[in-house]
Amino acid sequence: MSSSSSSYSGDLKKHIKGVHEKIKQYKCSFCSSSFAQSGNLKKHIEGIHEKIKKYRCSDCSSSFTQSGDLKKHIEAVHEKIKKFQCCYCSSSFSYSGNLKKHIETVHEKIKKYQCSYCSSSFAHSGSLKKHIEGVHEKIKKSSYFSSSFTQSGHLKVHIESVHGEIKKFQCNDCSSSFTRPGHLKTHIEGVHEKIKKYQCSYCSSSFAHSGSLKKHIDFVHEKIKKFPCSDCSSSFTQSGHLKTHIECVHEKIKKFQCSYCSNYFTTSKSLKIHIECVHEKIKKYLCSYCSSSFTQSGSLRKHIECIHERIKKFKCSECSSSFTSSGGLNKHIEGVHEKIKKFHCCDCSSSFTFSGNLKKHIETVHEKIKKYQCSFCSSFFAHSGSLKRHIEGVHEKIKKFQCSDCSSSFTLSGNLKKHIETVHEKIKKYQCMYCSSTFGHSGSLKKHIEGVHEKIKKIPCSDCSSSFTQSGHLKSHIETVHEKIKKFHCGSCFISFTELESLMSHYKTHHS
Repeated sequence: MSSSSSSYSGDLKKHIKGVHEKIKQYKCSFCSSSFAQSGNLKKHIEGIHEKIKKYRCSDCSSSFTQSGDLKKHIEAVHEKIKKFQCCYCSSSFSYSGNLKKHIETVHEKIKKYQCSYCSSSFAHSGSLKKHIEGVHEKIKKSSYFSSSFTQSGHLKVHIESVHGEIKKFQCNDCSSSFTRPGHLKTHIEGVHEKIKKYQCSYCSSSFAHSGSLKKHIDFVHEKIKKFPCSDCSSSFTQSGHLKTHIECVHEKIKKFQCSYCSNYFTTSKSLKIHIECVHEKIKKYLCSYCSSSFTQSGSLRKHIECIHERIKKFKCSECSSSFTSSGGLNKHIEGVHEKIKKFHCCDCSSSFTFSGNLKKHIETVHEKIKKYQCSFCSSFFAHSGSLKRHIEGVHEKIKKFQCSDCSSSFTLSGNLKKHIETVHEKIKKYQCMYCSSTFGHSGSLKKHIEGVHEKIKKIPCSDCSSSFTQSGHLKSHIETVHEKIKKFHCGSCFISFTELESLMSHYKTHHS
């Protein structure tokens, strides 16, 4: 058998053992792990035990032990790919582990980290650690070493005896001391001399430390958010911001207490706003259009948009109406589309969709308040619309209601309606209770009853003691008796008469 064929058979044998028979013949010398292929064993040793990070990111300084980890890093941090979707809500994550934590803590409410001192449990190991240190052990940790001490003196002895790093370089301007002269020099330049020799290439900012410059560029210009939240899709530029986010949003820790009342808040900013708005009533946000002032910038912005700019950004999905505030939109939907009458009158069974309508109802119907006065006369009205109609109809004589059947026009819509019913439709809906007569107007019925049935003569003559039931009768009396007006003329001769009966008698006597 040739060497090439023997090599082929050897590779085939390895393939069958590793892929199909799952025989893991390559044992790790550092741990109990075993692998089917020698290449996988090599990767395991380099990545887990030797920590060789030979896969470097081309976009930042990060490096990884495996190519798969580099790929995940690029997708999550630089390309912002969130391919792990939550099945309960719209949140998505860059890492499967973050999705798992999100489901356990947010939806399943799993708090698997139990305190060994009390019955408290937490969703995050970091939260448990903070709880134990803050509540039970009161530990003050060194940020430089992994060892912990309750007293600063013990920490100093530990550093000098264990690590051998005595801080013998003392600052002449303050009590700070350092283990290296370079650290002392950096301290003096940055803190006391205020030397900022690290210039930002994007703006005019300068910094005393290269680390501060790097953070500035990452956060301000490049907007690198390398601290992702494991509970939601949020990410942050600083670890402190992530910590605050977890405490405020997910753990709901309210550690900032108001000194005026018993309220607690998740952030110092929220506490400050509460004190300024509720207790001190500080209105530091002034409107540039009017004299109004507000305790919050958001309230000022809403005021300007609603009152001055009249921006109607809240649109109704049922019709074309739009509103300046969400409250106005909600009232519109409830009152116009849903017909919800939630404002009930305490004096009667009436109910209204708007509080303003209820107020008007009480003032006009129950309290009889007429607060709208006419500027032309002494009349008062309960509604502004009634005052407007009064001025147009009585004083300005505006006849804007035109009859479609004739040339008549009217000042009030009610008068037009009566005109159409009586003149064109000949509707006589007012029935006399004494006879079968009917009338188109209530006033005509009243005159009929007073003149025909009750014989009320309430229209007196100013020249004599006569009185009449109708103004027309009085007019005829004055013309014939007092003014001697002869308006009835004989067609056969030149004689005239004051009454029609006299003309008829004359005609029968002399011309028949």
